[in-house]
Amino acid sequence: MKSDILQLMVDRELDAIVVYGGTDTSSDLAYLTGGAHLGDGMYLHTQTDGPVLFSNALERENARSTGYPVRLWSDFPMGRYLKTNHNDLMAARLAQWRDIFAEYGVQGRVGFYGMSDMGYAWRFLSALEEAMPEIQVVGETPPNLFAQARQTKDAREIDMMRAAGKATTAIIANVFDFLSGHRAQDDTLIKKDGAPLTIGDVKAFIRLELARRNLEDVHEHIFSQGRDAGVPHNVGRYDMPVRLGQTIIFDIFPRDRTTGYFHDITRTFFLGYAPDALAAKWLDVKRVFDEVMASICVGEPGSKYQTMTCDLFEVMNYPTICSDPKTTIGYIHSLGHGVGLDIHEYPRLSAYGPAAPLQAGHVLTVEPGLYFPDEGWGVRIEDTIAFDATGAIVNLSDFPYEMVIPVKSA
Repeated sequence: MKSDILQLMVDRELDAIVVYGGTDTSSDLAYLTGGAHLGDGMYLHTQTDGPVLFSNALERENARSTGYPVRLWSDFPMGRYLKTNHNDLMAARLAQWRDIFAEYGVQGRVGFYGMSDMGYAWRFLSALEEAMPEIQVVGETPPNLFAQARQTKDAREIDMMRAAGKATTAIIANVFDFLSGHRAQDDTLIKKDGAPLTIGDVKAFIRLELARRNLEDVHEHIFSQGRDAGVPHNVGRYDMPVRLGQTIIFDIFPRDRTTGYFHDITRTFFLGYAPDALAAKWLDVKRVFDEVMASICVGEPGSKYQTMTCDLFEVMNYPTICSDPKTTIGYIHSLGHGVGLDIHEYPRLSAYGPAAPLQAGHVLTVEPGLYFPDEGWGVRIEDTIAFDATGAIVNLSDFPYEMVIPVKSA
């Protein structure tokens, strides 16, 4: 949480931190500004004096809405630094930052965060450290200070994420109604003009539903059918007719345009009917999902539930990534990931990465799945859950698990 930032600085022996960039490209800066948009901002926080936020004059009111002390870049005008540095932009930026750091007494170990071209960032920070021997540039390996702060959400953040979940599930309900409203002819859904309803048509409807609820499809949602559902991140082919009796994976993970928080939910379903063999596969995934949801709790490492999922699927004789990391069929991914201002955050329900225990404030997905593209099917069921301040589970994806969606007969 934001209240942890100072302690996280102390833990890392950081005398100051700098987050530079824009809120559209740096989710760390967006986290700090609480939704206020900045195209060119810098958050500077020293252990001794606390935070200050730099903004251009055009966005000064956005910056002031954050409650931080605000300085304008025009207090350190780039034109003056360019003039005295022969229009060398890097030299001018170095001189500007040197003056800012001097005014705010920045010295010692300084952590740098934000988004920038990797090559430029390396050149600039190397030159900054050379120009300012009183500072030591510190870079972190994941999970860095902000990944650790952001992975625990406070009650306000969870409420915002609950609202995003409610809006997202309303879209799923309307999509199901949209599909049910079409008649079937020869195992294909048909539009009023007699042409087949395509996945592209469904996606167009989904985009309208997102816009109506002030949600945005930052990463394209998945609506994949049959063989394509057997490849987890296949978004679906726009020209494919929507057919009955095939597995359809609908994985939607929009961002709330007002708060910036994501939601993530997946439902796999059949239109009209479910063939017995595929219905059994759906039930196998749902059984694993239910067992994990009944077991997951704070105090346990996320890797425990990845192992549990693999064990459950292997008992059913499905291949898994735990036994064969190279497998491309069966259960082939981790069980879940954190969700917040990025669609993938910490913590992770994975065999890889830090083995820290789950704790109150974590928000994450639970998403077991099975994938067999050559057999023409894939099944995934996913909810986003939170652990509240007491450690109790709150399901942010409050939506039924329907195997079959009815459609009109011809």
